[in-house]
Amino acid sequence: MKKLIVLLLLVLLILMQTITGFSFETLTGQAQETATNQVDDFLKRIDWHGEYDVIVVGYGGAGATASIAAADEGAKVLLIEKAPKGEEGGNTRFAMQAVISIDKENIDKGVEYFKNLRGKFNTPSDEMIKTYLNYASQNYEWLKYLGAENISVFPFREYDLPGGEVMEALLIDGEIWTSAFYRTLQKAVEERKDNIEVWYESPGVGLIQDPETKIIHGVLVENNGSLLNIRAKNGVVLCTGGFENNMQMIQDYLQLPYAYSKAARYNTGDGIKMAMEVGANLWHMSNIAGPDLNVLNPETNTAFAYAIQGRKAADLCTGFACQNVIFVGADGTRFTDESVLPNHGHVNFHGSWVQMPVSLPAFAIFDETARLSQPVYPTWSEGNVEEIEKGLIIKADTIKELAEKIGINPDNLQKQIREYNKYCSDKKDPIFGRARDTLKPIKKAPFYAMELVPSFTNTQGGPERNENGEVLDVKGNPIPHLYSAGELGSMFSGIYQGSGNLGECAVFGRISGKNAAKVKSDVSQESVMEGRTPAKPVWKEPEVIIPKSGEFIGEDRGIGGPIKVLVTMKDNKITGIKVVYHNETKGVGTNAINKIITSIIENQTTDVDAVSGATVTSRALMNAVKKALDKKE
Repeated sequence: MKKLIVLLLLVLLILMQTITGFSFETLTGQAQETATNQVDDFLKRIDWHGEYDVIVVGYGGAGATASIAAADEGAKVLLIEKAPKGEEGGNTRFAMQAVISIDKENIDKGVEYFKNLRGKFNTPSDEMIKTYLNYASQNYEWLKYLGAENISVFPFREYDLPGGEVMEALLIDGEIWTSAFYRTLQKAVEERKDNIEVWYESPGVGLIQDPETKIIHGVLVENNGSLLNIRAKNGVVLCTGGFENNMQMIQDYLQLPYAYSKAARYNTGDGIKMAMEVGANLWHMSNIAGPDLNVLNPETNTAFAYAIQGRKAADLCTGFACQNVIFVGADGTRFTDESVLPNHGHVNFHGSWVQMPVSLPAFAIFDETARLSQPVYPTWSEGNVEEIEKGLIIKADTIKELAEKIGINPDNLQKQIREYNKYCSDKKDPIFGRARDTLKPIKKAPFYAMELVPSFTNTQGGPERNENGEVLDVKGNPIPHLYSAGELGSMFSGIYQGSGNLGECAVFGRISGKNAAKVKSDVSQESVMEGRTPAKPVWKEPEVIIPKSGEFIGEDRGIGGPIKVLVTMKDNKITGIKVVYHNETKGVGTNAINKIITSIIENQTTDVDAVSGATVTSRALMNAVKKALDKKE
């Protein structure tokens, strides 16, 4: 019966084509015309305030890369950034600056390694891994293309897993923690200013989507209290980073009551929310590069520095926690090996790498010997005196008094310290296997405590994307004209390979930027701005300083962007140095600024010692002063 019906339908269609000229091609053409008319109708219903070929949301490493890639395809790009000018950069600006790489001949071994990193998780797919590593093999030449000249290549395998021996990383000028990679990207963006327009203090707050076709036509941008509908003819690329600064999302997705970023301050999950609103599927939301334990900087609400747990340098444990220090949890007992810095927050748990469990609240407990041994962080004061005065370190004459001050059980803490001191005598930690050379007893009064918080480099979760950089919906289909790059929806599902996220900025920034720039046939390329005046965004620019007689302006770039100084001279001597503009980290870079200024004036030279832990800020300040002094010649 079914065969008969199909046969009759075929006969009917043939008759229609013979009599009326109707064809399947006609039907397809009509459908396309109808769809195009629907799209045009939607575009006409929007009150547009601007129009570009591509809109990139977020000016970190991924956003810069995507903008460059789109511009190099000939697209007119709008790059919007939530942060004030000078504070852009997200996590990329503060990262180590190593970018993942691999020799093209070793990609098969690299795929093996990444499958081992994936472990028992289902994602990322083999195809995604191959795409990632194929592009990673081109990262060296790409950095050269952007203008980087001195690129060093070094082997970099974070985990002793098969295939990892072929992994490499790239450093520009051999520098780490100096923003060298991000500065290279910024310079490339600035060189393309004819094709890339940057708006600061202009967060994306929504995506403009046709409810019928699901096409993303643009971004709703907030600027100076106004909401602006900005059209993207061919694509939107979300590069907003993760949710490091959104405490509710941290609780909802990470099963931590609180945790804090080591770097980014404007990453509040905006891109994740925007993608969810247009039907995106989320993946890897519980995965973070963390946690480890740090002291919270109350001035920035981020962790003070990368870590106080042990780092191995020439087989010596150099972190503060390798001194006469233990970490205790809510019950006053130890819960981890203090001498080991977790691999981006992961520890080996009976053969599996898992996120380090923490007991909260957590405290570092130490004695007078440890206090005098070294600053907790390199930028802290000698003997940590200033930090005690600020209340970051709690002081007590006895362990019992210390426990009462921080609100944990005194009996438990006293018992724990007795047990730990015995391990030190025996030179063996039977519970956590702490390194023998770090087993130093807590004996000398007074005693001290610092509250520790879970800290992390970045989150990894967000909208799922495929190997083309397209954002996928809950059914696994691409959302038309929507792309992503960077840590927003990172491909890392579990174990994270160091240098991998900056590598992801470079890889998927290029892929998504290029694909977003392709002219799309499912939308009209005619302008929607006929008779309309494009919006003119506003943001705060640095104050213009006009030097008086005997004053000189100098500028250089620190970890947080430009540092501008006003140097006062009298009788050929430096009498004053005022930093008139900077975005260095409060409590870290600002400490270095004060010390360097004092040292330069006292010694009457810019050739002074940098402040450990803030070498980039120190060097930038010294260079800025030197440039100011050069102007008096």
